[in-house]
Amino acid sequence: MHQESPPGGHARVSAGAGMVVDWEQETGLLMTSGDVRVVRIWDIDREMKVQDIPTGADSCVTSLSCDSRRSLVVAGLGDGSVRVFDRRMGPNECRVMTFREHGAWVVKAHVQKEPDGQIISVSVNGDVRFFEPRAPDSVNVLQTVKGLTALDIHPEAHLFACGSMNQFIAVYNSCGDVISNIKYYDGFMGQRIGAISCLAFHPHWVRGGA
Repeated sequence: MHQESPPGGHARVSAGAGMVVDWEQETGLLMTSGDVRVVRIWDIDREMKVQDIPTGADSCVTSLSCDSRRSLVVAGLGDGSVRVFDRRMGPNECRVMTFREHGAWVVKAHVQKEPDGQIISVSVNGDVRFFEPRAPDSVNVLQTVKGLTALDIHPEAHLFACGSMNQFIAVYNSCGDVISNIKYYDGFMGQRIGAISCLAFHPHWVRGGA
């Protein structure tokens, strides 16, 4: 694998994910990663880097999610792994769990911001997996569409939405049942929507954008 050393001495990995971020509103911390081997944490108020967390992988980071209550950072990677870090620990001990059940690029990894919240991840193959942070294996698996390009999980309603390169959005409940399929724009002459590159739910209302 060809590598180059960016400023700071952290070797790059094979490109593909670009910049990946997650924002922790409660603490004012910004988690950043991508085509590098670290998750870098910035204090926005102080405008400075506060921590580098080694991913321990040669693959790019494709998704980040954080939970301030448990000081957890969850990273999905291009090699299909999902890695859990406790940022209160030192750089050599902070990776507390690695899940390797996905066989392909992780589109989304999300940690529920609840005291006993699960980790939810999905790969391009459409397999949605639910993990307990301290258990080695998934506790539930749902199969959605293949060719998945985007996913978002509603923070309050028990819903998640999947976007596909095949030009549709499917909304599922927590049991894996499809409750809505969106293929066309609203209106009498609504055109077919394009391939989905990004999805986001409203944090409180049951509405979303693509």
